[in-house]
Amino acid sequence: MASGTLVSRGLGFARNALLAAAIAVNTVAGNAYDVANKIPNALYAVIAAGVLNAVLVPQIVRAFRREDGKRTVDRIVTLGVAGSLAVTVLFTIAAPVFVVMYTQDWSVAQRQLAIGFAFWCIPQLFFYSVYTILGQVLNAKEQFGPYMWAPVLNNVVSIAGLVAYLAIYGGYALDADVVEPDWSAARIALLAGTATLGIAAQALILIWPLRRGGYRWAPVWKGPKESSAASRASPAGRSARCSSTRSAW
Repeated sequence: MASGTLVSRGLGFARNALLAAAIAVNTVAGNAYDVANKIPNALYAVIAAGVLNAVLVPQIVRAFRREDGKRTVDRIVTLGVAGSLAVTVLFTIAAPVFVVMYTQDWSVAQRQLAIGFAFWCIPQLFFYSVYTILGQVLNAKEQFGPYMWAPVLNNVVSIAGLVAYLAIYGGYALDADVVEPDWSAARIALLAGTATLGIAAQALILIWPLRRGGYRWAPVWKGPKESSAASRASPAGRSARCSSTRSAW
């Protein structure tokens, strides 16, 4: 596990060096990207991390200690992923509002560039949440390694995206006080989109060790009481109760 953290930090240093070569530091583009990338991290730290770690994680650990706990874990994962998706969609739509909160004294051109980056970066909030949920399921099953090594894949994907960006657009070589006119949608997507793709890869790679460890998620929306009530109300449930009554008597 420690080696995974060490490798991830080494690759993270390389990624940051490439990012600095691409858009530099304390420049118009660099600051715009920095603000956009801070938003999902701040939202996750304030909202998702607290809820997931304080509420969901203890429930997952307790559920796996019971014989019938898988259904509870499936429901926690279902509600956690669905809730994170809904919140992320709302926050992504509100990207201009968040950017304005961080950029009161910016020019219109720089703010628009930051908004373009934010539309690609804020979806990271969803994948951070999925990474936390699946990672805690792994930890509850005492599979600690994959959770620590997954960020390595994130850095590899991000580095690949930055290398592609540098190969296509070159490094930063313009006046720091000027917004480049060729910040097209494709250019923004390549820089910010591959960063989000790295977080997605970090989260989704955890599905593989979960399956190898014997856990296969199935969507569950209803609690046990709701399910038993629905079963009793259905014809099959009534028939089962009648047969049960007949056999008991």
